[in-house]
Amino acid sequence: MKSSVLNDFSLQTTDFSSLENLPNLAFVNEYFGMVLNIGPYRNNFIRIGHPYRFVEGRILWVTEGNADFELTLEEYHIEKGDIILLAPETIMELKSCSDAFTMMGIIYKENIPVGKNLIIHAGKNDWHETVRLANILWDIARHTPFRRETVSHIVSSIISDIQDINRAELEQIPKKRKTRQEQVFSKFKKLVNEHCCRHRTIPFYADELALTPHYLSSLITKISGQSVMYWINRATLIQAKVLLKNKDILVSEVADRLNFPSQSAFGFFFKRETGMTPSEYQKAD
Repeated sequence: MKSSVLNDFSLQTTDFSSLENLPNLAFVNEYFGMVLNIGPYRNNFIRIGHPYRFVEGRILWVTEGNADFELTLEEYHIEKGDIILLAPETIMELKSCSDAFTMMGIIYKENIPVGKNLIIHAGKNDWHETVRLANILWDIARHTPFRRETVSHIVSSIISDIQDINRAELEQIPKKRKTRQEQVFSKFKKLVNEHCCRHRTIPFYADELALTPHYLSSLITKISGQSVMYWINRATLIQAKVLLKNKDILVSEVADRLNFPSQSAFGFFFKRETGMTPSEYQKAD
């Protein structure tokens, strides 16, 4: 069976042709991309209600408006003045946004350690500090020939600065210790994100957390108001949608990659969760 690229938003697979005639707005090559104003072209790349896997890392500045999105089974609200740092291979779904919502964004292919995603409600000085670095990066990136190493160092400096800002903010906020149940719930969601493509049974996650299936079920329901299977199915559905949005991948291949026993079993699951067949979803805009 033919192997397919599974990523919806990558420097290698995304069509940036809509930006080609806008040299004052965007710069994109095989190693790096930067867009100064995503707003007018948002629907060209990211549509509300569709999950996307970002192959490369991202740095985003919200320059106008606000939005709600889901990231690794967590929901976030962002607004003007926020800075977002996303590690490679992150899956994100835009839930809603204001008409004015726009961002400045950097896409980097270089292997720069990030560790974890960050969403920072930055102060005015911190915001302008990172934007000044981004402006320097914009000037350097458009130099001919492309200065890949210099660009990589500046991107790394921006990431380090954002991480330093985050650490400074955390030090000023009194630490609230998570309860034992909250810690288990966080670990459970992390495990589900990592393993839902292969494992979708309660005993598997209970074993990973050294708990009984009954206790895990009651704990997750108590703390979240939803069952263990709700979270497993939700994570699985996100993975399925990401795969299906690649028009070249067969439904049977998606079923196989998600470890369903058959294409019909996958189809039954997908229609139960969405009201659409996988093929209908794949063909929809």
